[in-house]
Amino acid sequence: MVSLPLNRRGARRRRHEPSPGDLRFEQGTRSAIDHLAPAAIEASPGHLVIDGRYVRVLGLSDYPRYVHPNWLARLIDFDEPLDLSLHVDPLDSPTAIRRLTHKLVELQSSRLLDARSGKIASAEREVAYEDVERLRDALQRGEERVFSVSLYACLRSGSPASVDDLNRRVETALGGMMASSRAALFEMLQGFLSCLPAGRDYLGRCRNLDTTSAATMIPFTSSHLSMREGILYGISVHNNSLVIFDPFSRELENANKVVFAKSGAGKSYACKVEALRALMRGVEYYIIDPENEYGRICESVGGQYIRLSGSSAHHINPFDLARGGSRDEETRDALTERLLALQGLLGLMLADKGSALSQRERGALDRALLETYSRAGITRDPSTHAKPAPVLRDLYTVLRDEEDALGIADRLERFVDGSLGEIFSSPTSVDLQRPFVVFNIRDLDPELRPLGVYLIADHIWREVRRSRKPRMLLIDEAWSLMQHEEGARFLSSMARQARKYYLGLTTVTQDVDDFLATPEGHTILANSSVQLLMRQDSSTIDAVSHTFRLSAGEREFLLSCRKGEGLFFASGNHIALRIEASPFEHNLATTDPAELEARAEEDDDGLR
Repeated sequence: MVSLPLNRRGARRRRHEPSPGDLRFEQGTRSAIDHLAPAAIEASPGHLVIDGRYVRVLGLSDYPRYVHPNWLARLIDFDEPLDLSLHVDPLDSPTAIRRLTHKLVELQSSRLLDARSGKIASAEREVAYEDVERLRDALQRGEERVFSVSLYACLRSGSPASVDDLNRRVETALGGMMASSRAALFEMLQGFLSCLPAGRDYLGRCRNLDTTSAATMIPFTSSHLSMREGILYGISVHNNSLVIFDPFSRELENANKVVFAKSGAGKSYACKVEALRALMRGVEYYIIDPENEYGRICESVGGQYIRLSGSSAHHINPFDLARGGSRDEETRDALTERLLALQGLLGLMLADKGSALSQRERGALDRALLETYSRAGITRDPSTHAKPAPVLRDLYTVLRDEEDALGIADRLERFVDGSLGEIFSSPTSVDLQRPFVVFNIRDLDPELRPLGVYLIADHIWREVRRSRKPRMLLIDEAWSLMQHEEGARFLSSMARQARKYYLGLTTVTQDVDDFLATPEGHTILANSSVQLLMRQDSSTIDAVSHTFRLSAGEREFLLSCRKGEGLFFASGNHIALRIEASPFEHNLATTDPAELEARAEEDDDGLR
C-alpha cells in the first residue's frame, strides 16, 4: 500500500495533482488539439457544417448475403472523396456459442410446430437455421470467431444539395452490392466522432460477423490493379492502396514496358526503384545508362559496371557468334543471324542520318562479311563456330583487298583506326555473370551513342537466348537509337521476340512525339503490356492523349501531377500512381543536386 503525502489540513492529496499555477500555465500553451479542432460545428438532424463544409455520416445497415474478398472496393475506389471507418471488436466465443444454441432451439421449435400442424416450412427460417448451425459448429471447432463490426461512411461536400447527391450515389453503389445504408439522423456528431481515427464507436450500429466474413471487408489492396505476387510499383493516388504487379505473369502477353515523361518528371527515379525491387525477386537486370545515373545502385548491390569508351578496358565484339543456346537455338543458322545483325550495325555506322544503305551496298557488305568469317575459318558448319571470331578491322581489310567501288571502306575507316578502333574493333572483354549489369555510355560522343546502344543491346540479346530466366533490359533515352532506321527496326524486332526468351524490354524516352511518329515506335508500344506515363509537357500532351485515348481528367492529371506521379497502364486498367521509395532506395535513386551536395558535405565533415 502506498501512502499519499498529507497537506496542511491533514487530507491526503495525489502525488501529481496539478497546482492552480500549473493549470494556468497549461492554458497558455499550444497543443495538437488547438491545431486540429475546427473553429465551430453547426449540428442539424441531417448533416453537420464544419468550417463551411457539409458533412453527413452513413451507417451500413443491411449486408449482402454473399461476399468476396475486398467487396468494398467500389466504395474505396469511389470517384468522390469519402472516409470509410471500420470498427471491428472481438466477441467472447463461449457466449456466442451459448446464444447461438439458444437461437437454434427456437428455430427448431418453430420447425416442429409447423410440421405438426402440416404447414410448409418457411424458406427464410430454414436458411437461418442452416446458417446458425454452421456458425455454431465452426465456433466450437475453433475455425471461426465472432466479431462485432460497424462500418460508417463520412461524406463531405460544399453545399446541402451536393451532399444529398453524393448520398444518393453512395446508396446506389451499395445497392449494386446488395447492401444498404442509413443516415445517422439526429446523431450526426456521434457519427462524425466515430469516423475519426480515434478508434471509438459512438453510434453502435453493429453487426455480428464471423472471421471469414469480417476479413472480406478489410481493404488490403485496390481492386483495380493488384496481384498476389509481384513488384511494388507504387501507391494509388486515388485511394492510397498498393499497386503490386508481376510483369512476368502468365496473364500478360509480354513483360515489355514503355516509360514516357518530360525531363525532370522522375522517370529514371521510378526505373531505379523498380530495378532494386525486381532484383530482390530474382530478376536479372541489364541497364543501358547514358548519363551515369545507375552507378551508385550498381555498386551497392554488387553489380557489374561496364563503361564503353575509347579509354575503357571494356569492349564488345559485334562479330561474336551465339554459343551454347537452347534447343531451338541449335536449329538456327547462327552465322546467318549474325550477318543480319551486323548489317544493322553497319547501317548505323555507314548510312547518313535518316537514310539506309542501298541494296548494292548491302550486297557488297554481305559478300565482304562472308569472306571475313571465311578467312577466320568460320563457315555455316556449327563445328567451326567455336573458333575466335574476327573483328571490325578484319572486315576493313577485306574491303581494302577487294574492289570497293562504293567507298564503304573509306566510311568504315574512322571506326577502325584511332580511339574508335578500341571501341568497335576489339575482342570482347565483357562477361555478363552478375544479376545486375550497368552499361555506361556517357563518355561516348552523342553521334556514337546509337552505335553503343545497338552494340550493347545486340550483345545482351545473344546472351539472353542462351538460357531462359527472367531478365529485364532497360534502355534509357531510347530515342537516340529509334531516330535511325536500322536502330528502330532492331528495337521493334526485339520487342516482338523478347517474350519467347523470358526477357522484358523497357524503353524510356522523353521525346514522345518523335517516338510515336515512327511505325517502329508504335510497334514497340503495341508489344508492351505495361505503360507508365509521367508528367507531360503541353507540347506533347496532344500526341499522348490521342495515342492512349486519355480522358479529360487523365490529360489534366499528366499536365499537373507532381514529380514521381504518373499513370500506370496494365491489364486494361489506368491507375494514377505515386512512386514511394524507402529511405535506402531514395538514397540510391535520387539525382537531386541539392541532396547530393548536402550528402557530400556531410561526408567531408565526417572525414575531418
